[in-house]
Order: sequence, then C-alpha cells, then structure tokens
Amino acid sequence: MNRRHLRWVLPAATVVVASVVAVVLATQVGGSAACAAGGQASYYSAGKNGMCNLGTPPDGAYAAVGRAEYAGGKGCGTYLDVTGPNGTTRVQVVDLCPSCPAGKVDLGKGAFSRIGALSAGIIPVTYATVRDPQVGPLSVKLKGGTAYSSLTAIVNNHGNPLSTVELQTPSGWAALRHGEDNTWTAPPGAVAAPVTLRISDAYGHQAEVTGLALGRNDFQATQTLLYGGPSPSPSASPSPPPSTVESSAPAVPSSPPSSLAAHC
Repeated sequence: MNRRHLRWVLPAATVVVASVVAVVLATQVGGSAACAAGGQASYYSAGKNGMCNLGTPPDGAYAAVGRAEYAGGKGCGTYLDVTGPNGTTRVQVVDLCPSCPAGKVDLGKGAFSRIGALSAGIIPVTYATVRDPQVGPLSVKLKGGTAYSSLTAIVNNHGNPLSTVELQTPSGWAALRHGEDNTWTAPPGAVAAPVTLRISDAYGHQAEVTGLALGRNDFQATQTLLYGGPSPSPSASPSPPPSTVESSAPAVPSSPPSSLAAHC
C-alpha cells in the first residue's frame, strides 16, 4: 500500500491566503503550463507502480493527484510544474491520491525535497499542468491479444493527456477502452503481431507506433514522438520564488480539458 507522510496541518487561514497568492502569481508569471492552481503538497512513496501502472522515476519526480485531476485515468502520464518555498520542479502524474481535495498533491520524496524542507511535511505550493513537455519517444507495454485474453496497452512518454488509442485491424482502426488503471483495452479477439497502434492526445497530436511485439512483459521503446516543439524543463536545483521570477514566454493558446483543470 502507498505510504503517505503528513507531519502537520497548516492553519486554515494560512492555507487560504497562500493558495490565493499562489494562483495570482502563477497567472502573472505565465509560461508553458496549461493551467495553474495553488494549494498544498505533501510527500509519500508510490511503491513500484502507482495507480497509472507507469512505474516511478528513480529521482522521485512523480506525483499523485486527487480524483478530479486524475479524471478516471486521463491525468496519467501528464506533467506538473510545482513551485514551493525553495523553487520549482517538474513531476509526472503516476498515481491517484483518493484523499486529496482539489489543490492538493502528493509528491515523491525527491521532488518534495527540491522545493521545500522534508521536516515541514506539508508546504504551500502552486502547480500547473504542462502542455507539450519535453519527453522521450513513446513506449508501450502490451499484454494479451489471444483468443482468451483481450489485448491491453499502457502508453508512456506521451506528455499530454491522451484522447484515444486505436488498434489497426484488417477491417480498420478499432478504438481501445481506457480504464481507471490507465490500461487501454481492445475489443475481444486474437491480435496478429506485429501490432500497430494509433495514439492521439487531447491537443490533436497523433502518431502511429508500428512493430510492437506480443508476449513481452516490459515497456517496448519506440522511435516515435507524439509531438514536436517541446518546452524546456525547469532545473531540479532551487530557483527564486515565484514573486521574483520574470518570464517572457507566450501565453498558451488554449486551455486543457476541463477534467484536468477542475480547480484552476
């Protein structure tokens, strides 16, 4: 089971003020983030996998979000820029935090330590979903695909929230069903290898991944990027607090799906 570390709770008035200030500052600063929210962060250990079945980065650069932002698995694999008292860090959403209200995130210990003191347990933060984050080529884990077990797929390194994953069949493209555990499931029936998937995200980027093998238990690396023009990743080292940061980055042209910006 996940182990969540809550050392103490900040006074309600302090949290409210910090949240309001954080949202205002995030709006003023701008950048590559699709939306900004202010609230709190704590730290925890996601174990081996997390609810999203993506695994966890070894440097602790991951996060669990509440049900509204998790959005039944749509938040899996997206990235947040989280700013705390000591700077900003980027984390991948790999888990569900069932007890987290809107504006609350649980961070991996490594990520938390880069923006705040571990001894604090809970810190005020502002965070934002990053559009087109810089990620490597897509990777895919496949299971099943036999007459007795439907094909399932887990996709990583997509960066943005996915809208559809489709399987190429002799009769055309078949849509896979997305589950809360971030697994995409094909219609029943055997699948011929090699497998080809068509992957689309919420912003209209689309890519075909070919040559995927069946009968493997690991993520298969590809050479396919879902999109180009990645945004730069912030440094893991401490940076100035938001009130002293200046940015000339252009505003994001459109907002993310409402399920990922429920409290922005």
